[in-house]
Parts: sequence; structure tokens; C-alpha cells
Amino acid sequence: MDGLNKLYFKKIIFFIILLIEFLYFQKINSQELQREYRAARFLGRGDTGIADSNGGDSIFYNPAGTAQTKGILNEIAIVSPQVEGTDNIKSLYDSAQGNSNAIDILAANQNKVFSAAAQNYTGIVFRKVSLAVMDRLNANAYVGIDPTTGIPTANIYGVNRAGVYLTLAHDFFDQHLLIGINGKYIQKREADLKISALNVESQISNSSLKSIIENSMKQGSGIGADIGMLLVLHKESSTQIGLVYRNLGMQYRWVVPEGASAPTSEPTVLDAGFKTSFGTKKSRVALFADMRDIANVENTDVGKRMHFGIEYSFLNSFGIMTGINQGYSTFGAFVSTKIIKVEGGVYTEEIGERVGTLPSQRFFGRIVFGWLI
Repeated sequence: MDGLNKLYFKKIIFFIILLIEFLYFQKINSQELQREYRAARFLGRGDTGIADSNGGDSIFYNPAGTAQTKGILNEIAIVSPQVEGTDNIKSLYDSAQGNSNAIDILAANQNKVFSAAAQNYTGIVFRKVSLAVMDRLNANAYVGIDPTTGIPTANIYGVNRAGVYLTLAHDFFDQHLLIGINGKYIQKREADLKISALNVESQISNSSLKSIIENSMKQGSGIGADIGMLLVLHKESSTQIGLVYRNLGMQYRWVVPEGASAPTSEPTVLDAGFKTSFGTKKSRVALFADMRDIANVENTDVGKRMHFGIEYSFLNSFGIMTGINQGYSTFGAFVSTKIIKVEGGVYTEEIGERVGTLPSQRFFGRIVFGWLI
């Protein structure tokens, strides 16, 4: 192991950073709860939006929200790039400059989570119909001591989902009940890699980076649906309850390359949310609470499934938010006009088995260009 020279430890660092930069990974001890799409504004308030989503965000959080607007046309989003990431990715590279072998580098970064994500949504949203295209890549790399070998090990997992969404929604009983459904076609790719200091030399020297990725890649396509409901209890205060039955039929059994495996199927889960607000027409404060996977199909710690948020908005053109995502505080702000919207902030995601194990604090930002009613 002492024979691992500087060339090889720089290669493993380059390998990890390359994967992070191209978003081909994510996880180790426990799975981060997967999301096809994450709205920047919602992340600032604890990632809450099941009982409040409208416009393009409703397609992914609760399709019933598509019927919530009064006008015929709700939104046209030409592009809406969003990025998320931890502030410690550079430190991984910096640690390579002062160490002489792979063990030292991996040991210096153990129990740290390196995360990155990027996504884009393009679509048009009418009052009861919407059509959208979405592409999201997210990844985590975790460095720790393997409990069975005691060797520093880099664990890398990443997933890319690209899909087309058609949403139909309708309101009943004077807009007190809204129901919507998404039909979605998604192509998914995922890779799960584990590289220890013992085998880093052979993995890097005997295989190209491209072949390592290709050998671990799982690919497939699937058709599924989300069914959502919004129950409006009080219109003036926007007191609402939202329910979404998510990922019906998402098995990814189509278009699997010969010799490859299908990616992990999406769990069919029931999510619920609550919203209420107070204030004037110009200036309002809203409160939110979401519970993901009520039946705990994913067998996950309850703390990882809970979300709370509060938002102050002025004319819906400016707002500041805070909240709790999986037990960790979040903060955000947004500025919106009819042609551009800018959102940003910070949130923390739990990578470990339960809240408090492996928190991953991430900064995020999104810019939306289009016709934003």
C-alpha cells in the first residue's frame, strides 16, 4: 500500500472530482430520498409544496395544482436551470496536494459528503393542461472507513432522469376540490461505485474512466403516473390540504441495453401536505407542512420524511423563506417579474440512515426565463 505513488492518488482524486462535475453518482450508508425534480423556491422553505404548488412546480409536486389558477394561461418556462452543491468539493482536490498516497487522501476526507445536482425544466402550463420536459442529475460521494475491512473507501452513486410530462387537472365544487394526474415517460441512468484504497491502483490502471462508468451504469425507461388532490378548506386564507399518490408503474423495464441491468424502480408512495396563510392581498405570510411517504414504503426514518416551512411574500414578486428539511434549517429568497425569476438559498439533506447521521448542506440557485403570469 505504501507503493501507491503520487500519480495514482491524483488519478483517484481526479476520478472522484470528474464524476462529481458530471453528476454521475450519489450515496453509501443509506439512500438519499430520491426526487425527480426539486423546486428552488420550495427548498428555501423546507422543500414544502404538496399543498401549494402552482405553475410548473405543480407538475412535479402535485398535479392538482395545475387547476388552481384563474387564467387560461399560467406559465411558459423557456428555460429554468437550477444548480445545487456542497461547498466542500474544492477541499477534496486541495487535500490531494498535501498527501502522498490514496489512503491518506481518503482518510483525510472520511465521513464527509460531497454533493452536486443540476436540472432544467421547460414547459407550458394552462389552467387544466400542461406539457413539460425535465432533466435532472444529482449525485453524492461519501468517503468513510469500510466497516468490514477498516480501509478508507470512496462510495459514489449518481442518477440522471430525463422525462416528458403531460398533466390534466380539473376543479370541482366551486374550486374547493382539485384533482390532477400526470402521465410521464422517464429515461433513467444510475451508477453505483465503490473504490477502496486497496484496489484504486488496479481500477484506475486497468480500466479507463469511461469503461468504469459504463460497466456500472444501469439504464432503462418507464411510463408511470402521479395522481394528486387539493382540498381547499378556506379560500381567503388559502388553507389547503394536498395528497399525491406518486410513481404508479415506474418500473424502468423498457429500452434496457443488452447485457445491462434496469435501474432501480421508483417506489409508489403517498405524500401529504398542508398550507395556510394570513395577511393582505399585497403582503402575506404562509405556513407549510409536508409528510412524505406516509405509509413508509421506503422503510425510512420518520425525521427524513418531515418538512416544515414559512414564507413571506410581497405582491408575489419578492419573498423570503425559512423552514426545516429533514430536521435541518433552510433559508431562501426569490425575486420574480413577468419574464424572469431568480431564486436561491441553502438547505441540508440527510444522507445517513436517520437525521443527524450524515448531513449534506447544499447551496442552490435557479433562474427561470419565460412568460410568468
